[in-house]
Amino acid sequence: MVTTDAAAGAVPRCPVPGHEGSKVVLGGRYGTPGRRRQLYVCNMPKPGSTSPYHRFSAPLTVPIPAPADAPDDRADAALAEAPEELRTARKYQFTAYDIASGLVSVARGASYAQAGQEVRERAVRRWAGADRGRRHGTLVSDWVEVYASALWQAQAPYQDTWPGTVFVGVLALPAVRQGRTAPASGLAFSVFLAMAHDERGTPVVFDVMVSSGTGAAHWTEFLRGLARSRPGRPARIVGDGSAALTHAVRVVWPQERESAAVALWHDEHLMRQEARRICRDHGLDRRGTPLWSALQRAWRSRADWDRFTAEAARHRLPELDRWLARTAPVMERQLAARTPDAPTSRQMVRGTLDRLETRLTARRSAFGNRTRTGLLLRLMALDLSGLARAHGWADLICVWLERTGGRPTTSQRQIADRSGPSLRTRSASARRDT
Repeated sequence: MVTTDAAAGAVPRCPVPGHEGSKVVLGGRYGTPGRRRQLYVCNMPKPGSTSPYHRFSAPLTVPIPAPADAPDDRADAALAEAPEELRTARKYQFTAYDIASGLVSVARGASYAQAGQEVRERAVRRWAGADRGRRHGTLVSDWVEVYASALWQAQAPYQDTWPGTVFVGVLALPAVRQGRTAPASGLAFSVFLAMAHDERGTPVVFDVMVSSGTGAAHWTEFLRGLARSRPGRPARIVGDGSAALTHAVRVVWPQERESAAVALWHDEHLMRQEARRICRDHGLDRRGTPLWSALQRAWRSRADWDRFTAEAARHRLPELDRWLARTAPVMERQLAARTPDAPTSRQMVRGTLDRLETRLTARRSAFGNRTRTGLLLRLMALDLSGLARAHGWADLICVWLERTGGRPTTSQRQIADRSGPSLRTRSASARRDT
């Protein structure tokens, strides 16, 4: 219920930009008994909202800390007298740790609904409430919209520089089958990944993008995104050797001169797998035979590669000959450019994509909003890089809120696909994460 009693003279101004001259009145209270907080009503609509007015609460205030040499009892008293908003989230009953733990849960594959229920149940136990946690995904999905970018900016490596070698890969998630016997039609969405080694040699994800395909145009979009925030160009990219990736590299980084060209390497593990498959399909995989033995050692050195190609030519196998015609020029170039520390495989990318597939496959039909899915993928990327810790994220959230005056820089539920679902055409009800 809105009121304009005597306390209205002390109401704060609306924090929304452009609402400096709006009329603000008291708008009721929220919170549990003993922890009630004042709400205010601004008579101007919030950007993106259809309501003619909106509610808000006062921003966080910063308490005066006790002196560093104060006795313990005085420090404890200062903490006890600190405004409640500083020890919990500004709204509802959720602390910064609750927000962080919910974000960690969805980063590790939990649904928005499951993570939200766990957070609510924890809050109910903390405040000795009688209500049980509700199961819906709005709570944590809102947090993803508000906090994911801040956590990514605080932790993601190589945000404005190029690593020595960039490892890239793409995960294609097929659409869900429409019936028990009907085949899956098309692609649900794809995930592009860029990885590198950090200063400790640990594999980390430094960029991720959700897309609607895996072709040359989608690779180009991904590589342009990498180039947009980093000056210069990478020295080496290790990929899957696809024509789509090769075309995208040439479009994004045109070869102005040989010395400035981006070195695009083909994952040698993939080449070895294909050669083994061909030999296996033709019954040439018996252990100890000259061709199979030469194949196992072919990628060790130039001499081993020459022995394998000579043995393959002796067998005159058409499929193997066609494969060698495509692969031999690539291997000649990569063997000539090899150094002791030159990467030859994207094993870490394949492993990361496998883990990502495990987290996404069962829920792929629930994702329809490209922007929100991209934010969630960034949280997953941080976790796959070993950076997702509830206490650490809670500290980062608190620091970020202090820098922004106690309020997020973005509003919840503002992410929308203005021209329709950006990942695929589906109904709004089908896009709801349950």
